[in-house]
Amino acid sequence: MPYLRLLAAACLAVGFASAAQAQMEIPAGSEGSLGGGSQDLGCESVTIAGTYALDGGSLQNAGAFLIEAGGVLDAQGSIQLGSDFRNQGSLNAAASAMVFDGSCAAPGASITVTGVTTVANLTLSSSSGQSFVLPNGANIVVTGSLVLQGQPGQPLQITTAAGQPATFTLGPGAQVTQQNVNLVNVYVGPPPSTAPVAVPVSGLGWTASLALLLSLLSWGALRSARIRSFLRTQP
Repeated sequence: MPYLRLLAAACLAVGFASAAQAQMEIPAGSEGSLGGGSQDLGCESVTIAGTYALDGGSLQNAGAFLIEAGGVLDAQGSIQLGSDFRNQGSLNAAASAMVFDGSCAAPGASITVTGVTTVANLTLSSSSGQSFVLPNGANIVVTGSLVLQGQPGQPLQITTAAGQPATFTLGPGAQVTQQNVNLVNVYVGPPPSTAPVAVPVSGLGWTASLALLLSLLSWGALRSARIRSFLRTQP
């Protein structure tokens, strides 16, 4: 009996270890497709080194997601991402709905999102005050809808390191929903310009007009003074 209990405990430990290491992997040189279906990954991590296509399907509850150099993800369809997303390869999301909701990360965690450039419909949301960290200078073009959603008292944080800001650029007709969100060095639409304002140097701008007016006033005052002085010298 002790031997059987020991064997059962060992099998259970192996089972837990296998579950902890569970992941979806597309090796280099291979191809995969969701075939327009639906798959719930249960927060499994995903590594794509080959080519994978949603083909209009829905991938849900993806954990840490990595597209390696040379890897390709055709995300036409919808994809729900619950943890870090790093794209070092190629991502086609121009006809995709991408949802980053932190559902596979700890409350208040910092979640990294890199390599997203153009997406049809994009949602970043959190119910526990999580932060999404974008790269310096990132420009994410949204052509359909952009939803940035936190909760009262636990706002969503979208941030980037100090330096060149990150920007959500909106395509023509794109819609924005933004509630309970703190943006740190991140802008929806173009960031404020820091370029100096040019002063006109040709034509009669306001500075030239002001200078002319001051000259006329000075000339008038001088002429009046000369007239008064002349009159005082007359018998």
